[in-house]
Amino acid sequence: MATATSGPPGTRDSVPRARWYRVGLLLFLIYLVAYIDRTNISVAAPSMEKGLGLSSATTGVLLSAFFWGYVITQVPGGWAASRINAKIVVIAALVVWGVGAIGTGLVTTYDQLLAVRVLMGLAEGVVWPSFTVMIMNWYPDREQGRAMNIVEIALPLSSVVASPIAGVMIAAWSYHAMFILQGIPAFVLAIVFALIVGVHPSTDRMLSAAERRYLEANQATGAKPRGSFTEVLANPRIWILGVIYFLWVSGLYAFGLWVPSFISQLSQDGIGLVGLLSAIPFVVAAVSMYINARISDRPGFNRAWSVIVPLAIGGVALLIQHWIGDGLWLNMVFLMVAGIGIYAAFGPWWAWAASQVPKNQTGPSMGLINFMGNFGGIVGPIVVGLAAGGGNLSNGFYILGIALLIGAVGTALVGVRGRSPASEPASAIPAQRT
Repeated sequence: MATATSGPPGTRDSVPRARWYRVGLLLFLIYLVAYIDRTNISVAAPSMEKGLGLSSATTGVLLSAFFWGYVITQVPGGWAASRINAKIVVIAALVVWGVGAIGTGLVTTYDQLLAVRVLMGLAEGVVWPSFTVMIMNWYPDREQGRAMNIVEIALPLSSVVASPIAGVMIAAWSYHAMFILQGIPAFVLAIVFALIVGVHPSTDRMLSAAERRYLEANQATGAKPRGSFTEVLANPRIWILGVIYFLWVSGLYAFGLWVPSFISQLSQDGIGLVGLLSAIPFVVAAVSMYINARISDRPGFNRAWSVIVPLAIGGVALLIQHWIGDGLWLNMVFLMVAGIGIYAAFGPWWAWAASQVPKNQTGPSMGLINFMGNFGGIVGPIVVGLAAGGGNLSNGFYILGIALLIGAVGTALVGVRGRSPASEPASAIPAQRT
């Protein structure tokens, strides 16, 4: 059982913190493994092209196959998490994507590879909407920015750790072995998650009585306790949020995929330095995510500002970067600032978005927003590639900067007048009934 933090008895600071050390940590590890299994194929692609005789065009189709399945199961996954059981949905997803991850190393034909990648996408598509349901169950409104951030920080950290580990495994053994070894943790996490995490504090047998009473007294809220998905679809705010997230994710994926290439254009010191420099913006982004999430959870603070400001900062940085020339280190500064802007808002964003819908529709609603946003993963990298037709990738980053600024303006129009659930004070622990 987690120990309590210091603080007077009966206050929030005296509550044990199993929700952070056990639940939050496991959600983070699951999402980190998911992103590693999603992206490790890009490291293996050159070896797979040689081994299977693939062209660049067929490799591109293979790299995108994951998203064919991923976008399909966003809303159904959220519905199943809300209506059936989020924990069961996550466990099933871990098993299925583990099979697909290992299968990627075992299959021998191109068609089989496409099939297992789509299977992985179908499985991972249900994870994020299920996580939003778990977080709404386990964290009060004032803690949700940090809770969402614990999971989302896997995005920049996966960019730091995934490629080096996959590269070492491929060099030491083969890409087949790499896929198999990196698929095993999904099964381990499924077992651990099944054994030590409850879908709700009220059903978690390992939770202390003090923490359970605190969480039950401070349950997260949505726009209202219950509503229909039809209401969600009729709410123009949700569609605006989907468009904003599409613009944002276009920048996210394009930034992550093109930064190494851009740095290699500027640096003449070899691939080793390029790899090291490419990791720096993502490390800085991870730190900024933690700081911004803590700010967003302050009492009386409207979380929309923790989205507006980072997106605006990222957009401005990418616009300025377009005009500063070819100096490596000045470009690195603005890439780090852009990384802060692109990543820092993720935790507050999802906590804020969840507050806009009925609580019982959190899963399918967040799945719908994620469904719309992830089309940016297809559009963003293509836009940068087309804009950089003359060989200057900063032309593409300029367009991404405009997209982020539009997203910041859209968030301001939707969010600055709304009440922030984080402004509601957390209740003290209710007295023990006698």
